[in-house]
Amino acid sequence: MTDVHTLRDTAAPVPPAPLAPRIDRKRRFSPIWLIPIVAALVGVYLAWVTQSEKGPTITITFETADGLEAGKTLIKHKEVVFGTVTSLALTEDLSHVVVTAEMTNEAAPHLRQGTRFWVVRPRLSATGGLSGLSTLISGAYIELDPGPGDSARHFTGLEDPPVVRADMAGTAYILKADRIGSVGPGSPVFFRDVQVGEVMGFDSSDLEVGVTIHAFVRAPYDRYVHDGTRFWNASGISIGTGPEGFKVQLESLAAVLAGGIAFDTPATARIGEPSKAGTAFTLYPDATGSEEAAYTIRLPYLVHFHGSVRGLAPDAPVEWRGIKVGRVVDLKLEYDVAADTLRIPVVIELEPQRVALVGEKQGFGTGEFMPELVRRGLRAQLKTASLLTGELMVSLDFFPDAPPETMGTGERYPVIPSVPDEFAAAMQSVSGILEKVSALPLDKVVQQVDATLKSFETLAASPDITASLRSLAEALTATRDLVSQANTDLGPIMDKLPPLLTTAQQATQRLSGTLASVNSGYGNDSTFRRDLVRLMSQVDDTLRSVRVLTDYLEQHPESLIRGKAGGG
Repeated sequence: MTDVHTLRDTAAPVPPAPLAPRIDRKRRFSPIWLIPIVAALVGVYLAWVTQSEKGPTITITFETADGLEAGKTLIKHKEVVFGTVTSLALTEDLSHVVVTAEMTNEAAPHLRQGTRFWVVRPRLSATGGLSGLSTLISGAYIELDPGPGDSARHFTGLEDPPVVRADMAGTAYILKADRIGSVGPGSPVFFRDVQVGEVMGFDSSDLEVGVTIHAFVRAPYDRYVHDGTRFWNASGISIGTGPEGFKVQLESLAAVLAGGIAFDTPATARIGEPSKAGTAFTLYPDATGSEEAAYTIRLPYLVHFHGSVRGLAPDAPVEWRGIKVGRVVDLKLEYDVAADTLRIPVVIELEPQRVALVGEKQGFGTGEFMPELVRRGLRAQLKTASLLTGELMVSLDFFPDAPPETMGTGERYPVIPSVPDEFAAAMQSVSGILEKVSALPLDKVVQQVDATLKSFETLAASPDITASLRSLAEALTATRDLVSQANTDLGPIMDKLPPLLTTAQQATQRLSGTLASVNSGYGNDSTFRRDLVRLMSQVDDTLRSVRVLTDYLEQHPESLIRGKAGGG
């Protein structure tokens, strides 16, 4: 056994006493500090990037904030985000909403005075149909349309989307009209039934003068617009009447629903450069009005009608032998106190450009030739333009039998003489005959009537008339007997036909001689003669039928048994 003392003697030596600690006063960098330093640097970088990308702050004024939310509603251009709405506030008078938005740096160059903003939401219109359906899921947003002008930060938003975007190529024109009709923003503009533009809007600040319409024609169709181009209102359906009856005209279904404007350029006006932007044109009420505008020379005249002018209205045509040469401008009723008569002065306009000249005529465009035409019998007359509607028109023509007259000089316009219309002229003729009859003494009229009746009695008792009628009766009786015997004996019939025709012919000749004597005694217009002529015509038809029957029986005697071939 090992001794305890031995184990103690063999243990590890006792370590020396510890040395006193030495303190190093020099500071060292700890790697742990890298984490907050890197985080701070990243934050500074992100702040710098955010600040560098941050664009200007703008305000947009709308009438309502429908569909807009602060912090969510975006401002876009062609689906590219240009900013975000940060706040919504009402104006002091509570009439509008001020939208504050933070824009991106990319949007800064496009924030100019002509820039437009509007809220994109679901809309239904007659021209554009249903739009903005995508916002039902994504929510409403504000659309930006860049425009020209100086830099700006305050804008007034549009309540409706603009008809024409700033990047659309084309030309805008000004149209002057008395009435706007159903034309409005977004109405189509047509050229030869093709939609080539839209109406941007209208200005009604001075309605006493008219309405100013702003129309836009897209490229390349704007090259068809020249200074001589004519625009007209093509809205809805145009229904009119004329000598040919009713006339219905429409440009397209879109024009019927939303109104529209159409234009065309005459071949003579297609020379030179197209019209520049802002050129002003007249907007005519319809296509007919635009065609009438080609005739720039209008000579006013006055016509007095003394009868009824029911059916005559302004714009009624003035025709010369069926060709339109002008129109009715105005008509009214006047009472001449001095003469104690009523008259109807009708103002007409003649358009000499409608007449094609062959050769040279001095003063044709100024009306210097009209007095000479009036001296030669030129007169104005009312005629029916349409039997269906009862409309009247003014017709010019020469009346050689009219009383000689010269062109009158009215207070304002030269006066063209007139003649009664056809119905009035006929009534005047009847009235004249009745006046002549009523002017005769009564006893003389009775004597003439009595003499006429005695003449008819003498004619009826004439031996020639009696013999002629007796011969005619015998011929008709013989014809009836002939037809009744035709089924039994064909041979005797053929023998009797020639004498029968001879007798009928002699009777006809005797009647003709009698009629000749009647002509000499009673004239061609006597009633008795007309009755005899009618009777002779019937006899002639009867003899012709008998002759046809005779010829047929000679060729087909078997028809008396079998009947006529073909069932005819």
